[in-house]
Amino acid sequence: MRMSRATLRVPDRPLFGLGLFLGAVAVRHGFDAGCKRAELLAINDTDLYHSKLVRFYTRMGFKTVHEVDGTSMTDLAHMLVWGGRGTRMDADIEQLLIKWSKRFRSQD
Repeated sequence: MRMSRATLRVPDRPLFGLGLFLGAVAVRHGFDAGCKRAELLAINDTDLYHSKLVRFYTRMGFKTVHEVDGTSMTDLAHMLVWGGRGTRMDADIEQLLIKWSKRFRSQD
């Protein structure tokens, strides 16, 4: 994997840099493996940070699927898989790649 300054910047503003790039690589890997959907849990450690995570992932293209708060038996499976409480979110991998591909193209 090769990274450059251009990879880590969105027009004159850093955008989570390495984390965003690694997320894009993971989405591309899923696409190459034939996956149709990306899934994640916006972990709820604190209310403030959780709301920021949900807003960030929503802007990225994810949609809320389920609030995992530990109050139901169905939450048990989510908590075992994801390791905690939070907001389960999904996105269509192809749509993510279309939406964000311009940010990761080589400038060469």
